[in-house]
Amino acid sequence: MTDIPLSWNKRADLRAFRFLLKLFPEDFLEEYEYWLIQTFRDQINDTASRKEYFSLWVKVFLDLVKNAILERVNRFSINNHPALADVLWILGFSLLYVFTSQWWNSYGQRIFRPLENTPFGQSAWSGLVSSAMMGFVIGLSQWVFIRKYIHFNWAWPFATGIFYSVGGFLGGGIDYYIFTNLHKFEVLCKLSVYHANFHSTVQQYLFPLIKAYFVSLSQVLFLPKSRFRWLWIPVNLITWLSSRQLTMYLYSSFYRVGPFSNWDVFGDFAEGLILAVFLRMLFTMVELEGTSGEMAGELTSA
Repeated sequence: MTDIPLSWNKRADLRAFRFLLKLFPEDFLEEYEYWLIQTFRDQINDTASRKEYFSLWVKVFLDLVKNAILERVNRFSINNHPALADVLWILGFSLLYVFTSQWWNSYGQRIFRPLENTPFGQSAWSGLVSSAMMGFVIGLSQWVFIRKYIHFNWAWPFATGIFYSVGGFLGGGIDYYIFTNLHKFEVLCKLSVYHANFHSTVQQYLFPLIKAYFVSLSQVLFLPKSRFRWLWIPVNLITWLSSRQLTMYLYSSFYRVGPFSNWDVFGDFAEGLILAVFLRMLFTMVELEGTSGEMAGELTSA
């Protein structure tokens, strides 16, 4: 390869080629830029027709873009970008949480709907079995992201499912039998405003909060040992309340917006975000505590 003199238009092509080389990482260009320029210089100088000229540029441009992307991907490591890794982890956890929750609410629970008409179906089947399966599915989506950090790996989704069923029995079983007559419109009309509000509060807040408490209490035992892990219980309660309030606000504020009306998607996403942020902070804190403990041990031994 020699530095053959180029015409003014081909010198412009060479400048354009050098500009496109900026797509590559700097360390790659330090090693290969000279040879790439020389190769292109010879190729562009050998073009004798407009057809050859355009075909060369199409081939060169596509190869440059493809190889530049591959070089940058090969040099990119998510572990070298901790902030981006945290963001992707939190978003992934939240989206999978939303997907499993919405999938169950839309399709999974239909499996158990016929059982509601059986004896004790409202309490036993709907409250226990359906809730247990929903808890297992949600616990499985959480387990996918946290399995590297928790004890008794596979026990997490099973324990989550069991305690979802306990919460489901409280919410769907006891509520059904204690307030069975209150579900009838004729009786509700005769209730005072105070009793109607009390019944609505118990249904919408008390039983679901008890459910969230039992679920978080069962899960906290699987989290890595840290002085902060017991915050998992109040975080779950706050998370559920925040999700519930957001959903109620969206339904009441945008009820006329159509055709979309499934605003609980945003409530599930908010719930997943809050839980993911806390878990990511907890795991980071555990790693820092472990590192500081190792350093203290080395200093003591020295």
